[in-house]
Amino acid sequence: MTTIASTSYYNAATRHAGSNGAGLAKADDPYGDAVADQGSGSRAGKASAATDSGASTATISFMGKVVNAIVLDRSNLKAINVAELPEDQYQQFMEVTRNGIEANKKYLESQYTERTFPDYSNDPRMKTYATITIAGRVVATIDNQGVVTTASDALGERVSKLLKDGLAGEANVPGGPASAQFRAEKIAELLGGRIVKASTAMTQRQYNAMPPFEGPTITIDYEGMKNAPLSAQIDRMIENYAETEQKRAEYLSRQQGMTA
Repeated sequence: MTTIASTSYYNAATRHAGSNGAGLAKADDPYGDAVADQGSGSRAGKASAATDSGASTATISFMGKVVNAIVLDRSNLKAINVAELPEDQYQQFMEVTRNGIEANKKYLESQYTERTFPDYSNDPRMKTYATITIAGRVVATIDNQGVVTTASDALGERVSKLLKDGLAGEANVPGGPASAQFRAEKIAELLGGRIVKASTAMTQRQYNAMPPFEGPTITIDYEGMKNAPLSAQIDRMIENYAETEQKRAEYLSRQQGMTA
């Protein structure tokens, strides 16, 4: 079975996305890859990594931005002092650190956020507008929003291609029953099927008179966030960041004194 959305719709299945609060899986979060124990084994103003022996520059990609990582001489495991880096490398390092802090904050909040959606299972907009039948067998169903559900994935691929490539005029069709009717006619033509309008079909006027779908009620467990191990790691990251800034200011002051 394949479900094909209309250009603007509310899908009952999406009501549950992210609704399990602290039980959210890390893999479901867009910031999951950025989460790491950056507090352990780190020191403000220092950077270390495993690279090939000898000084080298590594290029990394973080949250879509490509930057140069810190140069490290692995032969003696001596870390470069971030506070004394050239200005461009220092700024790159600090930007990556800021992004990491923000990503961890957002990930932590997502783990303790619960979204409660209204129950729209009986909303007339979610009901069937029409079915497409071939020899008495239902091959596609369209709800009052224009959302299409096909009886098989293979059929869904054909219908998806039709809706993607052959319905240029749909952009000018209002959402709701008008879109449902438009799609029903195109799909019936494609499949050689027959449109059977449902008793639950809405008129465009009825659809337009409905109030907008409400968004979720969002509840954040701030107490749980505060007590989470990641919260302490984030605090250490922020402290290390501030200490690095202080060491940078001291370094630049010494440099100015030497050139005065």
